[in-house]
Amino acid sequence: MKHGRKIVDYNDIESVMLKSGKIDIIRKIADFFKQNPEKYTHDFLMERYFINSFFPSFPSPAWSKLAESLGKIVHGERIPFQVDMVVTGDCHCSCWHCFRAKHDNQELSSEVIKKFMTQASELGTASIGITGGEPMLREDIVDIIQSIPDGMEGQLYTTGYRVDKDFVNSVKGTNLTRFIVSLDHYDENIMCKRRGHDHAFKDALNAIEILSEQNIYTAVTLCITDDLLNEDDIIKYFEFVSKSGGDEIRIILPIPQGNLEGKNYKRLYMNAMHVIKKFKNDHMHKADFPSIVLFSEYESQHRLGCGAGANYISLNNDGSITPCVAVPLVFGNIYESSLSEIYESMGAYFKNSGRTCYGKRMGKIMQEECVDTTITPLPLDVSLLLASKCVVDGEKADFFEKFAK
Repeated sequence: MKHGRKIVDYNDIESVMLKSGKIDIIRKIADFFKQNPEKYTHDFLMERYFINSFFPSFPSPAWSKLAESLGKIVHGERIPFQVDMVVTGDCHCSCWHCFRAKHDNQELSSEVIKKFMTQASELGTASIGITGGEPMLREDIVDIIQSIPDGMEGQLYTTGYRVDKDFVNSVKGTNLTRFIVSLDHYDENIMCKRRGHDHAFKDALNAIEILSEQNIYTAVTLCITDDLLNEDDIIKYFEFVSKSGGDEIRIILPIPQGNLEGKNYKRLYMNAMHVIKKFKNDHMHKADFPSIVLFSEYESQHRLGCGAGANYISLNNDGSITPCVAVPLVFGNIYESSLSEIYESMGAYFKNSGRTCYGKRMGKIMQEECVDTTITPLPLDVSLLLASKCVVDGEKADFFEKFAK
């Protein structure tokens, strides 16, 4: 961000955080981050702060809503404080790790998108992701972004395609506060090969530079591979993103769905956790370096856990509601039922957030059951049968068990 600065001392923002919602739960959130330090970003032009792309900015109505929803979850309620919308299945890339490779490319109607956002807001959602496919392929993407309700903040997941100054100016002032841009490598040839598109590298880099210049919080996301866990290469990647203007480097791990169905990445997961966490700790107090977020760490038992189906849901591009954008199980369709009805029915299978990734657990079950995944998402009856074999009901992640009580 052109008008942003990194804050490495928690004490510098604690008072701001405490003024941003109901004091009891905010104090518990503050205590959690005091013991699990992050590098914060201060947008001094808009006078707001970002922990990372996982949370809305604060102080803000969305942050206050998040705090309220977390407080209710602690006391036993089920609330989807985070949701994603797959607004289109269409994409101009062909990525090696795409977990949606077997989905179709249809678009959600704009009416259903707006209906979903309104109903999600009523359920307590504070953060909404607009994803695909490539959401920038929709001609009405600006209208969708401008329709994000007050009390929610959005993030746009994109390859950087069509992200130019005119587009960014058209969404400034909306409730879209974060962009998440995919960049798989610092080497242009490798990046384009992995994305299956000749302009993938230039699109991503151009978007990052424009967003930084326009003072928009930008997370650069990387699906980690073995070659980038080499110390020299990962340092080159991080330094490249830093020079390009990214505010955050968001590390995700391959998901065994779609193109990677049936693959085992356990060794990669373990190596990535070790290497990235060490690098993050080494650079925690460098104010001129992007924040580093290991997504699997946030969804681990030591943080917020996996909220799939309980505290996080996704709207698929065919209208079906799934527990996660990367899990092809269907629990109803918003073209046929209200979101509240579908979400309530999911409570039989997702009673609370889990301590391990639901997608990895379900992927293993699907493989053991020899499920036909020629076309995804799966039919409702098959989905319910599989979900019955993997009911989430037990000990919650550390935030809910240790800090928020």
